[in-house]
Amino acid sequence: MTSVRERVLFELSKRMIRPPDAAVHDMDAYTEWRADHLAHAWSRFDDQHVTGKDVLDFGSGQGNLALYLAKNKRPRRMVGVELHAPSVARARARAEQATLPEGVQLEYLVGRVDGLPVPDESFDTLLAFDCMEHVMQPRAVLLDWHRVLRPGGRALLEWYPYLNPWGPHMEALIPVPWAHLIFGQRAMMRAAERIYDLPEYAPRTWDRTDDGDKAPNKWRQWETFREQGYINELTIPTFRRMVGEVGFDIGRLDRHGFWAEKPRAPLGKALASLPAVGELFTSFCIIELVRR
Repeated sequence: MTSVRERVLFELSKRMIRPPDAAVHDMDAYTEWRADHLAHAWSRFDDQHVTGKDVLDFGSGQGNLALYLAKNKRPRRMVGVELHAPSVARARARAEQATLPEGVQLEYLVGRVDGLPVPDESFDTLLAFDCMEHVMQPRAVLLDWHRVLRPGGRALLEWYPYLNPWGPHMEALIPVPWAHLIFGQRAMMRAAERIYDLPEYAPRTWDRTDDGDKAPNKWRQWETFREQGYINELTIPTFRRMVGEVGFDIGRLDRHGFWAEKPRAPLGKALASLPAVGELFTSFCIIELVRR
């Protein structure tokens, strides 16, 4: 039986949904957009953490960030680690066609769920962009980061915390801000299931088969984010406590609001900085962890 919450959320989403742009509708366009996004994200960090260093890119995907840094920031060694083997194959193929500066090593490894396939204390810097929210065992992963970093090494993160308006990463189907907090997880899953089946819904590239057709409706199988295994529900206070417990100090944690452009930028920054409720208005965090 459909609940009132599910019905209301479905009707709201159906009216608010918009067709996808090329960046999420076409794989080549998405790859280009992703590369540009990651290069821009890196601009918030200092090149000194990469230049001449041994660097690990955690959750490297198709290798965009690792390749960009290897070509432009001259690390000594850049290693991308990714669980999805086809993405690693694609990253390796692109790397073979690239021209790197002399002395720069670049490689991609298929990861393991039980830990990174690299020795203890073998890296100066670890990067984790757009992936911390998808780690279902965050404490275990932080411990593994601590293991592979040398003393004084840094983990640099771009992270989207759970309580922000789009924390579940479901805005393609449920474009209602804070829906996970207002309507609940089950209502989101059932509304997403119904939206996906609408003839007018255009799936993003990751929801298409190799032939370009709409993939089967995956939303039917879940009722919670834990069952889905995609979002870990990690909040900023929990993250702060967890990193301290495993042996990291927080060298930097900057909250970025949703409005970066003038004239609304000061309002976005002010809302994200509010005590207790600031995470609700935080788009993403830029973080530097220092290994003790």
